[in-house]
Amino acid sequence: MKIVKLSIFYLIIIMLAIALSLAGVRLSLSLGIFALVAIAMVYRYIHILYRTNNMKLVDVLVKDRKKEPFFAYLFAVAYGTREDQLRSLDVVIAKYKQPAMKYNYQFLKAIMENNLEEAKDAADKINKEPLTSYAKCYIAALEGRTTDMRSEQLTQPWMQPAVEAVYAHKMKNETAFQQFAQESMEVARGVQKYALIHTFEEMKKDM
Repeated sequence: MKIVKLSIFYLIIIMLAIALSLAGVRLSLSLGIFALVAIAMVYRYIHILYRTNNMKLVDVLVKDRKKEPFFAYLFAVAYGTREDQLRSLDVVIAKYKQPAMKYNYQFLKAIMENNLEEAKDAADKINKEPLTSYAKCYIAALEGRTTDMRSEQLTQPWMQPAVEAVYAHKMKNETAFQQFAQESMEVARGVQKYALIHTFEEMKKDM
């Protein structure tokens, strides 16, 4: 499906190039127009990934690219079972060679499996801030270590309230959980916001 869409896109570009050429438009101008179109498409993709508050756009992107490991995991978080999520994490872990990403996803999998020892091991190996501190604060929240679950290294604004929501969930404090989960979701953007929304929704069922 992805190849078909790309083929159609390139066919349209070729047809436009021919049309502009027949219309007497200079080659440099034609190339400039195509460059602007390409930049706009890349910008839109990056905006949806990291900056948008429009979860419908993110959902369309996730569904459209669910064959790719990263988006397959997000799709499983939004629409799959726990087993689907674990399988998708295995694929992502096998796919990523960059240690920070690989161990971050190993951490997520260990958390899902309630294996704190493996989660701690993965957190120690992430070796990239703020991911390392977030993982360690997350574990501290699960263990009820309130002093250790807060850190100045949590530089992404959604991180600290997300950790507070995890602690509130552990303590079965529904009011605090709702408050911190909402705070985290409000400041997050793009696919991170999308993942938080569906993760907190699932956590709420266990309250």
